[in-house]
Amino acid sequence: MLGDAARSFIEAQLLCDAHLSFILIQATLDGHPVPDTQRRLKALLADALGRARRPFNAQKGTRVAGHTLPHSVLYRGYVLLMLAGMERAGLADAESTALFDALAAQLVEALSRQLLLPSFGRTIWPCDSAPAAAGLLLHGRLRGNADSRAAGERLVARLLELADLPTGFPAKVDAKGRLVEPTQRGTTLAWTGAFLGMAAHPAARRFTATLVDGYCDHPAGSALPLAACREWPRGVKGPEDSASGPLVFGGYSLGASALAIAATRLSGEHGQWHLHLLNAAREMGIRDIVEQPGKRPLEASLHGWGTTVRPW
Repeated sequence: MLGDAARSFIEAQLLCDAHLSFILIQATLDGHPVPDTQRRLKALLADALGRARRPFNAQKGTRVAGHTLPHSVLYRGYVLLMLAGMERAGLADAESTALFDALAAQLVEALSRQLLLPSFGRTIWPCDSAPAAAGLLLHGRLRGNADSRAAGERLVARLLELADLPTGFPAKVDAKGRLVEPTQRGTTLAWTGAFLGMAAHPAARRFTATLVDGYCDHPAGSALPLAACREWPRGVKGPEDSASGPLVFGGYSLGASALAIAATRLSGEHGQWHLHLLNAAREMGIRDIVEQPGKRPLEASLHGWGTTVRPW
């Protein structure tokens, strides 16, 4: 991240593929399609189904509509959302629709056996179920599938149960739902609020409001329209990691702040926070990244998504 090899983000290729596809979908839905959008979307999907699988231990995956897909709920949720976007914008073809249906059915079946699925190996980050929940809700809506819709709602309900714990929404749990890393974090709240917001689910508000109320500040004082979000609860000095990204100015997280741009844009109640987060991003040099996206593709695609995303 930010050109620092010490801050690796192994799922970056998948996120770049997916978030760029989300940007293209939204441009189409807003009436400003990029030329040759369908071809570009199919190329991004092919990349997600190819080299972007590697960090997710694809050799132990499952065959789905002719593709070997990793078991990771993060991977499957992202691909499902890419397919949902194509369907939503009227840019799907027979092959992508078949994969959309098959992947949704596979996730429904997997969630019937274990509601919270791992992201990597056996590690379960509850927030990583949010893209899958959104994808299932959208599949249910776009394809008229009651099973997908019900599975998506069950998954959202489980995330809300975890958010109701006295310690807040945990970073990690085990397969039985027991807490592994109980501390609530800004990145996980922003991530969950943003993805549930993409599916227009009312639960998104819970996560985004908790983020804004407990983790976001005006570091330069309330008189200046500059906002940033902490990774750790106020008063807690936690370390930075690949999820938080760099921590600056006493604990403000680049990851939480970047994802909060999307979460607050999708919220009808936090428009001013969205603008103030954008102001801070400009002050921190996001313009240079956006103008040369090939140098920092992950950061550029996340920013592009955060500034254009709308509920699907």
